[in-house]
Amino acid sequence: MKTLWVVVVLCLIGARIAPALDPHRGLTQYSRTVWTQEHGLPQDTIRAIAQTKDGYLWLGTDEGLARFDGYEFINFSKANGDLPSNSVTALAAASDGSLWIGTANGLAHYIDKKFHPYTTQDGLPDNSISQLYVDQSGTLWIVAGVSLSQLQNGRFTNFTSDKEIPITSVRTARVDRHGNLWAAGYSGVARREGGRFTTVVDAAVLHENFATSLLFDRHDNLWIGGSQGLIERLPDGKIRRFSTADGLPDVFVRSMLEDHDGNVWIGTNSGVARLEGERFKSFAEEGGRDRELVRCMFEDREGNLWIGSNSGLERFRDDVFTVYGRTEGLPSDEPNVVFQDSRGRVWVGFHDAGLMMLSADGNRIFATRDGLPNNEIFSIREAPDGDLLIGERAGMVRMHNGRFTTYVAPDPLAKLNVFDAIEDAAGTVWLATPGGLGAVRGKDFRIFIPGGPLLPAAMVTLGKGRDGAIWAGSYGRGLWRIKDGEKRQFTTADGLSSDQIRAIYQDPDGTLWIGTFGGGLDAMRDGKILKFTADDGLLSDNVADIADDGDSLWLSTTRGICRIAKRQLREFAEGKRRRLDPVNYGVEDGLRSAQCSPSYPTGSGGTRTTDGRIWFTTSRGLAVFDPKARQRVSLPPLVQVVDMTASGHEVDLAKPARLTPENERIQIRYTAVHLSAPEQVQYWYRLDGLDTDWVRAGNRRLINYNSLRHGTYRFRVRAQMPAGPPSEQSYSFELLPWFYETTWFRLLCAAVLAASAWAIYQLRLRQIRSRFALVLDERARLAREIHDTLAQGFVGISSQLDAVAMCMPDERSAARKYLDMARRMARHSLTEARRSVMDLRASMLEGQDLAAALESGTRVWTQGSGVDVDVAVTGPLHPLPEEFEQHLLRIAQEAVTNVLKHAGARNIRIKLHTEARKLYLRIVDNGHGFEQQDAFSPVGGHFGLIGMRERAERLGGELRLASHPGEGTEVEVTVPLPRSEKT
Repeated sequence: MKTLWVVVVLCLIGARIAPALDPHRGLTQYSRTVWTQEHGLPQDTIRAIAQTKDGYLWLGTDEGLARFDGYEFINFSKANGDLPSNSVTALAAASDGSLWIGTANGLAHYIDKKFHPYTTQDGLPDNSISQLYVDQSGTLWIVAGVSLSQLQNGRFTNFTSDKEIPITSVRTARVDRHGNLWAAGYSGVARREGGRFTTVVDAAVLHENFATSLLFDRHDNLWIGGSQGLIERLPDGKIRRFSTADGLPDVFVRSMLEDHDGNVWIGTNSGVARLEGERFKSFAEEGGRDRELVRCMFEDREGNLWIGSNSGLERFRDDVFTVYGRTEGLPSDEPNVVFQDSRGRVWVGFHDAGLMMLSADGNRIFATRDGLPNNEIFSIREAPDGDLLIGERAGMVRMHNGRFTTYVAPDPLAKLNVFDAIEDAAGTVWLATPGGLGAVRGKDFRIFIPGGPLLPAAMVTLGKGRDGAIWAGSYGRGLWRIKDGEKRQFTTADGLSSDQIRAIYQDPDGTLWIGTFGGGLDAMRDGKILKFTADDGLLSDNVADIADDGDSLWLSTTRGICRIAKRQLREFAEGKRRRLDPVNYGVEDGLRSAQCSPSYPTGSGGTRTTDGRIWFTTSRGLAVFDPKARQRVSLPPLVQVVDMTASGHEVDLAKPARLTPENERIQIRYTAVHLSAPEQVQYWYRLDGLDTDWVRAGNRRLINYNSLRHGTYRFRVRAQMPAGPPSEQSYSFELLPWFYETTWFRLLCAAVLAASAWAIYQLRLRQIRSRFALVLDERARLAREIHDTLAQGFVGISSQLDAVAMCMPDERSAARKYLDMARRMARHSLTEARRSVMDLRASMLEGQDLAAALESGTRVWTQGSGVDVDVAVTGPLHPLPEEFEQHLLRIAQEAVTNVLKHAGARNIRIKLHTEARKLYLRIVDNGHGFEQQDAFSPVGGHFGLIGMRERAERLGGELRLASHPGEGTEVEVTVPLPRSEKT
């Protein structure tokens, strides 16, 4: 029993975080996990272990090489790995991330996912490799056959036994921290100095104990493991021997290891041992199982100890909790309750082994032989006078100075169980029994809250409020409060989440916390009840016990231990948090069982002791969390993109991939190497180019993408342990487009469309020109017809009328008056006919624009008149539609003609001006002018002005006339430019 308490006390010694197994724990208190062929190993016999920089654990077996990421094994052999032999005998990880592999038929180097073999043809002294070692400089030392070989810069240098090395047969080699090479074998141990080997430990010292392994510890002690035990050579040359008498499980030592804390571990033919002081401690000595033939040992980057034996691979791991059971000295693996009294002693009540006291002065077990009426303990409390009140199967026991007094509550059904007992300040002892809540004062007993014959009526747990009230929880009738003789019941009708109450605890701020079965955790404060359940994020709705460390509540549940910060609970209750995020613990954290309610349906459970440790009762031992003790180092997982396939074809991850468009289905497999607890690693992934945020994957390590669009992508995966630092890995690839998605194809399509549009435009232009040519031909025909018929007819009529006028000398007669009118009408009609002929022919616009037509037209129109004409063009003049130009030209022609006929002007100024959206044509003369009243009336015969206005209106514009007698005339036409002609 002293051993158990020593271990418990040592757990309190200063906590120094380091990646190694906690040396203060017993060997059986490490979490132990075994993998065999059943789990994917190629063979159960593990001959070598190594870890590369990417975190993978490599294992050498008789049936090939295995790579382990904590989840699964990937196996390599001659068939798929180009190994010289399937019998892998030695492994060594290099600083560049590569792996050296020794086999029974040669050496191999694994780098960049390829194996490169070496044999005697490359310079090896022998193909049978028994040991590999990489020193600080990166030099590889090889024990091949009975010789030692050095591989440096791609060249082998061989040292033959008995010649270069004074050893009959070399079996092992190591380089110490000073850079000296040591070799050992059948006839001693030699050290290389100045290029030569000298004997340091001769055969006489070994005593026919041929060396199998060497180890240099941090104190420069040399450990020599051999066939007949273990030898320690101190720096001063002194020798010390160890055998089974010193705790070794077996004298045949096959492997040795010094962990990061400086502890020396020895692997023998009958298991593992660790040096503690001057003696070795083995698993068998501590009550552990198995006595395996250990061939190799390895400590990984996280501090886990890996053992390779004939029966498989084993991992020994530090855990969050230290567990105590039979192997650690407890009388049972089934504790029901833990309690610390006012003197600091820890009391443990068991399901089947009575009561145990843990004390710095010594441990002691109390059972029926010591006066207990029964060995099943339900609860332990302390009375105000220091006595212990023990609820057990045979009643309530009061322990005073080591002596027991049993009280059995009267019950007509002979139910003797007392599930809990508590004494108030007035000296009344309250008993939680199957028959209800009883009260004992002196010799007087009465049922305060009656129960019944059925289990739901039973009272199972009690609690004391800060105001002196007694709280009682029942199996199926809710919660009761008793104060000053008054009682009040709380059930689901009052807001409780369940009527099955398992734990009651009131914290220093007055909040009453209630653990229920089926309803999670309730909190009662100021008459208000708040509920927290598994749907809100708790580990389980079955809360068997509640412990408080000040900042967080620790909930014992049927699924494990749930640690939830009080701040989170407050924020959730206030609506500031949508979900609870507790830290959950299970078997992966060191619990031997996640069942933390062994005494169902009663209450009881663990406690928090004054030293800060929290004790939990489980169905397989007593679990202890010590916040002061060294906790497991939470290194970030090493994330790896394992492989990627595109439509079933593997992608080379050594370089960015360019995938053809028919690769519609892309599958990416990733992992995060965290050998301590891979099941706790959480993953997030993101495909840049598709996802806008991280996607939570949970424990899933495979993702599929279907029908991605062409483009450049970067797959990123992030892994993180709970409350630990994250790590990330990425891989970039490009998905090429189909030919019809390429830029050149789109440009080609655009060019084809442009060419097609141009061709259509040219065809349309040709059609318009053809139609226009037909129109011109028709206009010319009409002009000829008008000229040859109508115009000639008017000429004839006019001639005849002139002849008649000559025959009528009396110019005042009425007939002569009508005759002169007919003559004027004939001349006007002739003029209009000739103008129509000119309009139809439009000779001025043929081959020139409007400005040029105005220039040439005015010269023709005013030829021989003596009138000075000036034409000015301002503003940008773009090509205009032909009809547009025809109307403007005819307006100008009519205006000039009117000036010549009626104005008697000497100067005519024509100005053509264009702006962004309008065109202005202004004709100004300095003639006689006229009264413009009724200027556009058809009664006076001013058909020219009317025609000018109509032409302007057809163009969407307007005509403005300004004239006064003796002041000349100004005609201005304003028309909007066609849309395509705007500048």
